[in-house]
Amino acid sequence: MATLLPEISKDAPFTAEQREWIQSYMTEFARRVTGATAAPVGSGPSKPRALFLVGSQSGNAQALTEGFVEVMNADGWAAEALDMEKHASVDLSAEKLILIVTSTWGEGDPPDNAEDFWAKFSSEEQARLEGARFSVLALGDTNYADFCEMGKLFDARLEELGATRIVPRVDCDVDYEDPAEKWFRAVTTKLDEIGKDHFAVLTDGGPTTLEEPPEAIPYGKKNPFPAPMKFREKLNLEPSPRDTRHIELILDGSDLNYEVGDAVATYPRNDTGLVDEILNALPFNTSVSVEAHDGRKLSLRDALIECYDIRTVTKAILKKWEPFTCHPYLRAVIEDDATVSLIVDGIEIIDLIYEFPADFKSGQDFIGLLRKLTPRLYSIASSPKKHPGEVHLTVAKVVYESKGRVRKGVCSTFLCEGMGEDETVRLFMQPTKHFKLPTDLSKDVIMVGPGTGIAPFRAFLEERQITKAEGRNWLFFGNPHETTDYFYKDEFDAMQEEGVLTRIDLAWSRDQEYKVYVQDKIRDNAEEVWNWLEGGAHFYVCGDAKYMAVDVEKELLALIQKYGKVDEEGAQAYIKQLKDDHRYQRDVY
Repeated sequence: MATLLPEISKDAPFTAEQREWIQSYMTEFARRVTGATAAPVGSGPSKPRALFLVGSQSGNAQALTEGFVEVMNADGWAAEALDMEKHASVDLSAEKLILIVTSTWGEGDPPDNAEDFWAKFSSEEQARLEGARFSVLALGDTNYADFCEMGKLFDARLEELGATRIVPRVDCDVDYEDPAEKWFRAVTTKLDEIGKDHFAVLTDGGPTTLEEPPEAIPYGKKNPFPAPMKFREKLNLEPSPRDTRHIELILDGSDLNYEVGDAVATYPRNDTGLVDEILNALPFNTSVSVEAHDGRKLSLRDALIECYDIRTVTKAILKKWEPFTCHPYLRAVIEDDATVSLIVDGIEIIDLIYEFPADFKSGQDFIGLLRKLTPRLYSIASSPKKHPGEVHLTVAKVVYESKGRVRKGVCSTFLCEGMGEDETVRLFMQPTKHFKLPTDLSKDVIMVGPGTGIAPFRAFLEERQITKAEGRNWLFFGNPHETTDYFYKDEFDAMQEEGVLTRIDLAWSRDQEYKVYVQDKIRDNAEEVWNWLEGGAHFYVCGDAKYMAVDVEKELLALIQKYGKVDEEGAQAYIKQLKDDHRYQRDVY
């Protein structure tokens, strides 16, 4: 048994060399007396600290970072993934290694959990960081003008504060896994060159013991579960031109778990008609096999159906396409980013094939230009307590016309009509930390979810029903027409009769001469909303980020000013406190 020795106080009047000699002497003395190996109380291997700051809206940045932390900890680091929302718990000026992983939201804005941190970090009150080293991984979507904007801002601000960049920032498109892994490998390689002794250390309770990896990879992001469909029905009634489906998928045998408020990520399959049109238009023998990005050998047709995004055209894809074509106009404008942006706006791969014919030698050349087919996230519309072994979705099929062609949403079309009864959809769960019901069941909740934004609130209400939550529940729902677009009407009627749904306010935008939206219903009931908030209610919003969520927040600010008797600055402070207390949460897209 080890003899326990007290640690030498950091305040003791010794130099580092003296401290080391005294500790060594005491350890040797204990060994001779007891014949055992002495160990100071609380001591263990000194590990270099690595702080990851995570800005995440949908959970992708969070999931990536947790994987990075696991790898670094196994390699002898004391790595920590810190939600940017909890930035006040650390003193950045004392950190020697800061690694930022962040997404961008809306029009170049920070994710909800990063708003306060960015406000402080970009202000004059932020301390200098000359002693820190850093790198930034940014997640984004090249279809947006402000691609990876928050990553760019954090990167520039860290440099401005005097921190030393160890690896250049990497900006990831929606197909982010490979560039993210390359960034992480570059970071760890550079850290090996620098040496762990250059970073602050933490004392651990003992060496890390790694378990043997399981023989079979469990179902999850790296091994999506093939979920069969149990049930699917159209929620819009005739003669509505819209097509929104309630879909129930079976999880039996997957060991996948979720909570209400989480999302499910589903991998679609491309429309076979569009794939066949692409194959018929390509200038080479398309009845060939290719090696897909995951290493599988597939026919080109199967690879296009299962593995690649055949819809999205980005500036990067167009620039890779140009060397394969002799089209004089494209060659003339390819370096003009403004013109390239106009070209790619609203087109798909099939349009490129027709408008800028390319001389691909093989299917392998062709797929080398395409992005991987990425999963789509959907808010979960069911409580696992009420529907064990199942996950429910509310999916609106996307159909629109652009440049003379009818376009269809890849995943929504597959789930709503493309997936046959004998087929499965590959999926995994995406936890959402910032969209959760209050743990205190006595708290009231206000839910604002027009259209498919109703999905998580159906789950919320089921959960409150099963757990017999004492708090009241108020739902704001809207859609164009009451007779054709009242999703889950029978369920909500039953919940009202049971007393689970305390109140429901409905906004039918096209049932009268003037348009009525959920924000208008909030304005009509402003005083009562204020009373609920003052009584401790939690306020949730799900749905469109660009218009609806903005307009709802405007109404919130207005009613806070009016009934809270504060100015605009006071109302903003009230909203901020709601967010800090996790009483104002949004799942917007």
